[in-house]
Amino acid sequence: MPRRLVLASLALLLVCGTTRAQVPFGTDTIPGRRALARINLDLQFTTVIPLVGAEKLIQLSIDNGMLFGQTNHANFYAFDAETGRFLWGAHLGDITTKASPVSVNTFAVFVSNSNSIFALDRKTGRQIWKQELTDIPSSSTAADDTVVMVGLESGKLESFEAKTGKLLWNIQTNARVTSHPIIAGKVVAFGSEDKKLYLSKVEAPQLLWRFATGGPIVAPLATSGVRTLLVPSSDRALYSIDLFTGIENWTFATGSPVEQEPLVSDNDVYVINDEGFLTSVDIPTGKPRWTISTLGGRLIAVSASKVYLESHDDDLFVVDRATGKVVYDPTTTFKRSGINLRGYALGPTNRFDDRLYFGTTHGLVICLREISQFAPRPIRDPKAKPFGYVPPEGYPDGPALTPVVPVEAGTEGTVTAPPVEGTNPK
Repeated sequence: MPRRLVLASLALLLVCGTTRAQVPFGTDTIPGRRALARINLDLQFTTVIPLVGAEKLIQLSIDNGMLFGQTNHANFYAFDAETGRFLWGAHLGDITTKASPVSVNTFAVFVSNSNSIFALDRKTGRQIWKQELTDIPSSSTAADDTVVMVGLESGKLESFEAKTGKLLWNIQTNARVTSHPIIAGKVVAFGSEDKKLYLSKVEAPQLLWRFATGGPIVAPLATSGVRTLLVPSSDRALYSIDLFTGIENWTFATGSPVEQEPLVSDNDVYVINDEGFLTSVDIPTGKPRWTISTLGGRLIAVSASKVYLESHDDDLFVVDRATGKVVYDPTTTFKRSGINLRGYALGPTNRFDDRLYFGTTHGLVICLREISQFAPRPIRDPKAKPFGYVPPEGYPDGPALTPVVPVEAGTEGTVTAPPVEGTNPK
């Protein structure tokens, strides 16, 4: 469908985006405010992503105050994540059934489609550049104002210049890179399904250290403070690793593989294993505060006092952060409160603030919030030093400066990570 016609349809559907009467769906599709109030929630906004014919919404993601929707017809839309206001739309070319989360820096939005990566102007959606990848992307993009990176099915991590799209380098691992790369100042940390965590310089493909786990790293990494990496692994463990030294702070045995993103808030990290057990772990010590069964739940968001999850039936349930007590179970939210979210198959795990986002494949998107939380509560203190911050005087123990894998002559711009033998060699 021509881009002009798509945007015209969107303009008709999204006049305001926050008034239920303007959304072309049945009123029983959107949770009522009275029902939501029974579990201390309110409707922040509703919005619609325009779809035509058999077109489906296949991905919702958030970053830096923006909400993004991508369809299987390669249409891509940006909204304000707090109000639901439509910002712009773009077309990404080839039709695809796969989409990955988006990243944002101060001037651009970076999104992959098929075997291409696009840089779109953050304000207008205008294409700045497009670059072909050497394989299909397997991870979300990650960006700062200098570089953008993406993991590939072939096991590569590829790095591009953010302003021009020029390929800078790639690092070859021994399996897919599905975990979201973490760009932290002058270094980037990334996990691979080859069971290893890597740290490289950003400016060149020089590995500073690697850390071997006992299983593939599939889910996105989490961060705490300025130098703590939290690494979920399929070897039934969550690791706390020092960013600058690669030294293990602690390991928490989860009892089952971890294949979804942990959520961090304050000194707590919340992790769900494949058997559905949710544990609150104290980040400084690695000791569990409590563990409960979610029967296959998925983390959605964390507020000041609550953890929000989605059950295997797509029902909402709520857990008290301090005690691990289930405040509202799925039966309470679905049957007693009358909140039906079973048609909402899409929704990002919100690692930025306490807003809850849900989307249907038919294009309806809603945002929920706690009744008294009129402004979003950032998960990370906006006044805190950024992850990867190094003070002018440096740290006594690093960061590491000498690469463990030098680039061989004649292969500048590419480095292959060697196999790791033994336990966590540097």
